[in-house]
Amino acid sequence: MPGEVTLTHQVGKEYMPVTGGSQLAYVLLEAQPTEMMAQVRMPLNFALVLDHSGSMKGAKLKNVKEAVKMVIDRLEPTDYVSVVIFDDTSQVIIPSMPANDKPGMKAAIDQIRDAGGTTMSLGMIQGLNELRRWNIPHAINRMILLTDGVTYGDSERCRQLARDAAAAGIAIYPLGIGSDWDEDLLDTVGQLSGGMPAEFIRNASDALTIFQQQLQSAVDVAVRNTTLIMRLPVGVTPKKAVKVLPIISDLGQSVLSDRQIVIPLGDLEKDKPQSVLVELMIDPRPAGLFRIGQAELSYDVPIAGLVSESIRDDIKVTFTQDANQAAAVNATVMNFAEKANAHRLVTRVLDEYKRTGKATTRLAPNVTRVLDEETQAALDQINQGQQISQEQVKSIGNKTRKLTQRLDDILP
Repeated sequence: MPGEVTLTHQVGKEYMPVTGGSQLAYVLLEAQPTEMMAQVRMPLNFALVLDHSGSMKGAKLKNVKEAVKMVIDRLEPTDYVSVVIFDDTSQVIIPSMPANDKPGMKAAIDQIRDAGGTTMSLGMIQGLNELRRWNIPHAINRMILLTDGVTYGDSERCRQLARDAAAAGIAIYPLGIGSDWDEDLLDTVGQLSGGMPAEFIRNASDALTIFQQQLQSAVDVAVRNTTLIMRLPVGVTPKKAVKVLPIISDLGQSVLSDRQIVIPLGDLEKDKPQSVLVELMIDPRPAGLFRIGQAELSYDVPIAGLVSESIRDDIKVTFTQDANQAAAVNATVMNFAEKANAHRLVTRVLDEYKRTGKATTRLAPNVTRVLDEETQAALDQINQGQQISQEQVKSIGNKTRKLTQRLDDILP
C-alpha cells in the first residue's frame, strides 16, 4: 500500500534556456521511509568475523572485544548472532544462536587472544556458514568483517565469497582498523556483497562508536529490496548517475541504457535518505513545460507482507526565453554536484598515487574548498611530490566519500 516510502526530486534548474544546442541537467532523487515505518524492527542475523592475528595485539583487540560485547548487550532476544575469529586459520567462537545467554557470549569474547597471520577468506567462509545456519523470516542478514592487515594470497577468493554472499542475500560491512589493511579489497568485498565500502577505524578507541553505528544501521532497516528506475523520453540521454547519500559512490555505466537508468538501492533505513544525482543531456526544446523523466521506486516491506510495491514521480522542467529565470539554480542540487565532482577527482589523485607514488591530476580551488584542512594538506603534499602515510590515504578516501553528509556549506 502507498505511504511506506517517499520518492522526491529536485532539479538543478527549474527553468532552462531555449537554445539551439543540447544542455546538461541535474536531477537529485531521494528515497526515504516515512514516519509510519518508525516502529518497524526486523530481526537481525549478525555474524561478527574478527581478525585476531598477531598484529591485533594490544589496544586494537582490547577495544574490538569491548565493542563486540556492546553489540551483544544491545541485541534483542529475537536476534541471532555468531562470532568467528580468524588468523591464518579460523574458529567459530559463538555459533549462530538467539541472543539470550549474553553473559556466556561475552565470556567467550573475553577468551579471544591474538595469534597467527591473516587469511581473511577462512573467516568469511565460517561467517557465511553461520549466517546460513537458520532460516529466520524477514531477518537482516549481515556480516561485520574486521581486519587490520593484508590477507595473504586469497584476495580473489574473498571477492568470490562476497559475490556468494550477495546471491544469498547477505550483505558484508567491512571495517579496517589501523593503517595496514587493503582498502581496495575491503571496499570491493563490501560493494560486491551489496553492503558498503570499508569503514575506517583510525584509532582503536573509535571501535566502540563504529560498532554502534553498524548495529544501528541494521536496526534501522525498514524497507528492503529497493530499486530506483528512471525512464526517459525521446531526446533525453543519461550521462552519469552517482549515489550521493549516505555516501558518494559512482554507479558507473552499467546502470545506464538509452532510455532508462536502473539503480539497486537495497535497504532503506529510517531517518537516513538514499539520494542519487543523475546527469542528463537534453536536446533543444521550444519554450514550455516538458517532462524529462519519470522516476519509479519499487520496494518490499517483508515484515508487513508487502512485496513489489511502487511509487512514481514525474520530473519536469520549463524551457524559457527569460534570461533571469534561466539563471536561477538550485543551490542544494549544485552542492551535491560539486561534492560528487570533488570525490571523483580526489579518488583519481589517490588512485594515481597508489599506483605510481605521485599524481598528475591537479585540483582546482572549487574542489579543494569543500575539503577539510587535513585532507587539503595531504593532497598538497602529493602534488609537491612528497609521500604521505597509509593512514592519510585511508583517511582521505573515507572522508571524501562522506562529503555530502555535511551540507552546511551550501552555495549562495
